[in-house]
Amino acid sequence: MMFDHLDSPLSPNYSDDDMGLKTSKSENIYAFRPFEFRLCVDDDVSSGPFPKPRSGHRIVCDSANLYSFGGYNPYISDSDEDLKDDPAWQECKPLFQELWRFNYATCKWRKLPCHSSMPKELASNAVILDGGILLVYGGTGVPFGFKCSNSLYLCDITKGTEMKPVKPSRGTEPASQYGQALVLNGQWLYTMGGTTGFVYNSDVHRFNLRTQVWEEVYICKGLSSHEPEGRYRHELAFDGRKIYVLGGGTANESYGFQDIPALDLTTNVWETITTKPDTRHSWSHTGHTGYPAPRRCHGCVQLPPEGGAEKGSVIISGGYNDHVMYGDVWRLDLNDMQWYFMLKCILPRAVYFHSAAVTPAGRMFTFGGIVENGIRTNQVCAAWVRIPKLAEMCWEAILYYSPRMTSEPRNKLINMGIPREFVDRLDYPLPYETALEAPLGRRDQSH
Repeated sequence: MMFDHLDSPLSPNYSDDDMGLKTSKSENIYAFRPFEFRLCVDDDVSSGPFPKPRSGHRIVCDSANLYSFGGYNPYISDSDEDLKDDPAWQECKPLFQELWRFNYATCKWRKLPCHSSMPKELASNAVILDGGILLVYGGTGVPFGFKCSNSLYLCDITKGTEMKPVKPSRGTEPASQYGQALVLNGQWLYTMGGTTGFVYNSDVHRFNLRTQVWEEVYICKGLSSHEPEGRYRHELAFDGRKIYVLGGGTANESYGFQDIPALDLTTNVWETITTKPDTRHSWSHTGHTGYPAPRRCHGCVQLPPEGGAEKGSVIISGGYNDHVMYGDVWRLDLNDMQWYFMLKCILPRAVYFHSAAVTPAGRMFTFGGIVENGIRTNQVCAAWVRIPKLAEMCWEAILYYSPRMTSEPRNKLINMGIPREFVDRLDYPLPYETALEAPLGRRDQSH
């Protein structure tokens, strides 16, 4: 079911009453608006710790929080007041040796105290969050390509923020590189593609998380016409059997989305799947053909199946192809390989080298990236890309009318009748967290 024709979200002005409730001066009320990106901004945009603008980072989402790992910004001044006394920045600049947490309910950031155990390769890593376990693989330091990684780090964010290297017991490890993409299938972690900064490949390896053994799955040697070209900053989708390769490119080329390479993990054979264009719109005046334009450095999220469908769908956003930056959003249904251009669900601005993730309930987030003139941004944007349960809408409405509720004690909210699963989403410091906070800074929403 598509709802991308709906109107824009309401943006009323509010005043707080003595009880902390938001009441509308214009009598506007909360309205659920799916398939429309909105900026996530604190009520008081001058407060809080918050990450500096960046690109090349990676984000993941759970039901309560967005986590941002690493990143890069070569335009931050050495005299920056927020970072001049930050030992991690002084050691790793212009890379960010940081892990941040953004809480959806409060729209506030918290910098997590783990930089001392983090890798030094902090750009174009591949990152997955699975059941509270954060996996970080590969990546590059600066100069890009001269300092790459093939190391895997694990962090159980439910118990602490220490990032522990996972040492392989045996097997043939992939080369040190960056811009890879990951798929998790049970105990197997698959990595595909990447670059050393000079050579690009589409090789597939897998790591057994139980036995800690690396295996070669498919090494591209030109033996099949269906082998994908070497690439980096592509994205992967997985339907339980096949891995689909979406876009990506090299320093001089970007790959398209009409014919998609797919690796069948039951046979370890590559094939090329021809997708279907979106024919609902007239493309004659745009130069498009009903497919996303070729690109790399785009965002990508995958939604699980619903409504009896066997497979889910994939949503890509933004990206770059050497000439054009994109702010469009497209959905690919993996059941019939049909593309849909999400007409109203566009990003606030064209961006690439950003990162995207989606919550279990279907709310998609994007953070950071490069916008016009090489400027990095630290904006967080969100859109519902699936219609959630009514309870999710009610929770969103409660936060809309009662933003101060997020600072109330947990027991008080439970006694008020707020379900525990939603109370647990609020940004209460976990037991292992210390008073360490990022330096305050001036929030700049313009870039």
